[in-house]
Amino acid sequence: MRVFFPEKRPFFIENAGFFATPIDLFFSRQIADPQFGSRLTGKLGKWTLGRTDHDDRQPGRGFTSGPYNTRAVDGVVRVAREFGNQSYIGGFFSSRDFVDTSNRVASIDARLKLSKNWVVDVQGVHSWTRQNAQAGQNCLSFQQNAQGFGSQQGNALWADASYSGRHFTFSTSYNDFSPNFCTQLGFVNRIDIRQNNAFGGYFWRPNKGKIIDFGPTFSETVDWNHAGILQDWSVDSVFRWT
Repeated sequence: MRVFFPEKRPFFIENAGFFATPIDLFFSRQIADPQFGSRLTGKLGKWTLGRTDHDDRQPGRGFTSGPYNTRAVDGVVRVAREFGNQSYIGGFFSSRDFVDTSNRVASIDARLKLSKNWVVDVQGVHSWTRQNAQAGQNCLSFQQNAQGFGSQQGNALWADASYSGRHFTFSTSYNDFSPNFCTQLGFVNRIDIRQNNAFGGYFWRPNKGKIIDFGPTFSETVDWNHAGILQDWSVDSVFRWT
């Protein structure tokens, strides 16, 4: 299990939204000890662009000699195009190279506002990874050959549909991370999982008084691995007032 530490460094905080995607594919804390870096962000009409490149001395620490006594080279590109009413489609690519190891991640995502009440968000991701046991294993899943090297490819999928009205609200999401999925510059703390979440609620909203809304809610979560084995399941129902 990885631990999420919030970013505090001004260079990475500024314009961080240009690189954001529904699945957290760029978590700048993964760049632990940079010495050099560059960033380009901007918007032209309905297009937005972000690119950032860095080195990272952390992967080479602990090696006093040999080819691994060096640094990693990282790059991230994000492009998005707005259209319609609060909709967009975007692409993402990240790369990390450390001597003879590498990790590439490519993604496409979209947000579709279908009506005043309905919104659909989707993202699909593919990763390519080459690792060496001597250089360290940065992926959650890693199989090596007799020479200590391992190559793997993986996929990830995320989809969410939500409805929001004056009284009724509903959302359902599905995410799927294959056993060999790996994003060394992102934050994904669990792979080999298929998960569904759902939430629904009906609220009365008085026009007067100190109560803003009140009503029953229902939520459920269920997930299983790619072998079809159930991992977790929960159902919750409460009456809420604000």
